Amino acid sequence: MAKPHNVPAPASGYETRDANAGGIFKFLVALGIVLVATALVCWGMFRFFSAHAMNQAASDSPFADTRQLPLGPQLQVNPREDWLKFREEQEQSLETYAWENRTAGTVRVPIEEAMELLVKKGLPVQGAPSEQQPAPPPAADAKKQAPEGGKKP
Repeated sequence: MAKPHNVPAPASGYETRDANAGGIFKFLVALGIVLVATALVCWGMFRFFSAHAMNQAASDSPFADTRQLPLGPQLQVNPREDWLKFREEQEQSLETYAWENRTAGTVRVPIEEAMELLVKKGLPVQGAPSEQQPAPPPAADAKKQAPEGGKKP
C-alpha cells in the first residue's frame, strides 16, 4: 500500500525549523565573554588614570590645593515677582527726589516736576546764529510771479 503525500511527520514536541537553540546559546556565551572582557579593560583603565592623576596632583602647581566649583544654575525662580519689583524700582526713580551725585550737586527730580520746570524755564539755547537765512516766499507770491497762461517757464 502507498503512503499518502499529505501525511505529517511524527511530532518531536517543538518546532525544529524556526530557531536554532545551539546558535542562540553560542551567541549568549560569546556576548558574556565580551562583556566580561570590556568590564576588565574599563577597570584597568580606571586604575591607570587614577594613579596618573595622583602623581600629577603632587606637582608644583600653585593651584593644586584649590578646587574650582562650577557655577550654579542662574534660574529666575519668580519671574512675575522680579518684574513687579523692577517696575516698582523704576517708578520710584521716576517719582521721587534723590541725589544722583552729591559732590557734583546733581539731583533726581520726579518726572512731572521736571516737565513743569522745563516748560517754565524753557530749553537751553546755544549761541544765536550769526546770519539768519531768508524765509521762502509764501505760496500766494509764487502764483503772482508765474507768467500768464498758466505755464511755468
